[in-house]
Amino acid sequence: MSDVSSDDECPDLIPVPVRPEVNDEPACKIPVTIITGFLGAGKTTLLNYILTEQHEKKIAVILNEFGAGSAVEQSMSIGQSGELYEEWLELRNGCLCCSVKDNGVQAIENLMKKRGKFDYILLETTGLADPGPIASIFWLDDELGSEIYLDGIITVIDAKFGLQHIKEEKPEGILNEAVR
Repeated sequence: MSDVSSDDECPDLIPVPVRPEVNDEPACKIPVTIITGFLGAGKTTLLNYILTEQHEKKIAVILNEFGAGSAVEQSMSIGQSGELYEEWLELRNGCLCCSVKDNGVQAIENLMKKRGKFDYILLETTGLADPGPIASIFWLDDELGSEIYLDGIITVIDAKFGLQHIKEEKPEGILNEAVR
């Protein structure tokens, strides 16, 4: 007999300890997409389109705008067949990025208490918000990070005036918000 085994022979099996099940994080966490852009760029229009499309997803929305809210924003809380979107949360206490830990995290934590009623979270920022500090909540809050993950940041740009805003010259010392 030779020590070399032939291709027809089955090799001896070696017992291997079973690894604990590895969590596929995106599969067990709720994805969050931040929608940002200047006032009037079309964020709410995009959000309305997403909510009214037939995609079999249950989407929770966190809307952060100053003021009482426009008729378009208010109409987004009612579906085409008249049902209310139960997961509709509006933050009226100012800019989300100005008080991320207080308002933003609290709104998402409150929403996560209803986990199972939605598959996805869309967070629309005010037109004045910088999405950077908002996105940082996904790394700064360990408890929240165990339930959600940042799926992406969508920046909506006004196609008609976007280039004009980018090229706009500002006085010395004034930051052009369109290019930061």
